[in-house]
Amino acid sequence: MYKKMILGALISVALATTGAMADDVPADLGDKMKPMFGGSAPDSLKSTPVAGMFEAKFGGEIIYVTGDARYVFVGDLIDAQNKSSLTEASRSADRVAIVKTIDATKSIEFKAKGEEKHVLYAFTDVDCPFCVKLHKEVPALNEKGVTVRYLAYPRAGVGSPAYKKMVNIWCADDKAAAMNQVKNDGKELEAKECTNPVAEQFELGQKLGVNGTPALLTLDGTMIPGYRPADQLAKMLDDAKAAAAK
Repeated sequence: MYKKMILGALISVALATTGAMADDVPADLGDKMKPMFGGSAPDSLKSTPVAGMFEAKFGGEIIYVTGDARYVFVGDLIDAQNKSSLTEASRSADRVAIVKTIDATKSIEFKAKGEEKHVLYAFTDVDCPFCVKLHKEVPALNEKGVTVRYLAYPRAGVGSPAYKKMVNIWCADDKAAAMNQVKNDGKELEAKECTNPVAEQFELGQKLGVNGTPALLTLDGTMIPGYRPADQLAKMLDDAKAAAAK
């Protein structure tokens, strides 16, 4: 209820200030915010189309704050006229930059058959039932020209049972086969230790705002949360690609 009230307030403010010029970020705004956030200043601050309201980023989280730091709003900032989320546009721009830094060689790849039409990064947790369900759709996605690259996201964090299982997968000689054995067959792999990217990928997911699995990320920064069947996913990707080409 509280979140809805905040969102409603944001929409109302946006409607009331349509066409207003963006304000410059007050030089002392970051310092003024520190007492509210344990002494930490936001990673970045920028103006918004709403007069007197500024976007503040803390890691993967985006909030809005007034210039005097008295009022803070949590939720998406909606452009009611264009029916679009300015918050999601900001998140997407950040994700595009981050996607470019991902080392694909550290992912576990299930490559498209024939022509590669799309690439999906999939944050996964081997103990997540919907991740297991999605994995069963991977062969169909591959047939539709979609390459799936797995990134580790043990939801319970570093050191958890899921984390250790995923380390075993990433340390296997044949990582794709190990993923199949765990997700398709429910096999317990032999415990292994090696230099692995599981903790690094978990941290990346947090930076991107992943809060559940599976979480799918396209190369253009679009985040697709949750399980979807292969047909639906492929259509979403095809439609987005066609729209971008117009």
